[in-house]
Amino acid sequence: MKFWKKTRKVNVSSRYDKQILIGDIGVSGQKVLSSKKVALIGCGALGTNIANLMVRAGVGEIFLVDRDFVELGNLHRQVLFSETDIGKSKSETAALKLKAVNSEVNIKFLIRDMMSSNISEIAKGYDLIMDGTDNIPTRMIINDYSIKESIPWVYGGVLGTGGMVMTIVEDGPCLRCLLPDLPEQGDIPTCETMGVLNTIPAVTAAVQVTEAFKILMGKDPMKGLLQFDLWGNNFTIHEFMKDPQCECCGKKDFIYLNEDNEEIVTALCDGSIQIIPSGTSEADLKLIAGKLKGVENLKVNPFRLEFEVEGKKVTIFKDRRVIVKGTNDKGIARSIYSKFIGL
Repeated sequence: MKFWKKTRKVNVSSRYDKQILIGDIGVSGQKVLSSKKVALIGCGALGTNIANLMVRAGVGEIFLVDRDFVELGNLHRQVLFSETDIGKSKSETAALKLKAVNSEVNIKFLIRDMMSSNISEIAKGYDLIMDGTDNIPTRMIINDYSIKESIPWVYGGVLGTGGMVMTIVEDGPCLRCLLPDLPEQGDIPTCETMGVLNTIPAVTAAVQVTEAFKILMGKDPMKGLLQFDLWGNNFTIHEFMKDPQCECCGKKDFIYLNEDNEEIVTALCDGSIQIIPSGTSEADLKLIAGKLKGVENLKVNPFRLEFEVEGKKVTIFKDRRVIVKGTNDKGIARSIYSKFIGL
């Protein structure tokens, strides 16, 4: 994890003057924003747009957390990256570019997968958690932690030509009021099957950040779930009440913070499979690379080990997480994992 501190004095009024002119913000609101700390989980389509807006608006500190590296297919919608960034860490690359945008913001980054075993280490002490993720299990972990620790968070999701946003605050309904259980694999469509129009993450992130500003300045956020389809010009807010029988915010049963319930094998949005072994030790990537036989395009650096086998691209990260690209079949991914890695 790296951390940049403020390096030079900037005239706040000249940088934020158009924002300060907004009556609901003003000088006092801008000062509040500059004192707040936000943890952003995910630096993909939503995350890069969220981070860009928050840093430009002068939020005091942003902590960027992402497990992945930039690929060509990301550039269509992930606004902080360019062709020269392909292969680089998303969180570090985003942090470097954002530092050049606003040196007054403290920017931290971490190359890691956020899980139930480390969310406290990541989010503790922050005023707000922003959702830039691409899967429901991770959002359930954020939701449980948010309710348990009384830290608000802003959910966002994108798919096809539409998006959705929901704010989760202490006295309102939580994500598990809306979605009590994880859907079965294949029950809901994904961006892999439906695609994503590149305007959708930008609009969704803009709504998320606007709601974040309200929360950080102590104003009333949106109530309910905003759902919209830009192509069809449809915007709807679905209002619903907090469920007193909700396992999370009602009964305080935080099952997704139980490490024994942690997802081991997860289908990701891009059609790949992620495997998270049990345990917390780091992988010896050079040692693993030396033992691999019958693989192609073997590459290793301090952060990850990559190789191709059986038409699949396998990436092993230092935290022992494995991503198998080229299949959405968990059985095939497990077979490759067991055969070639066996961590």
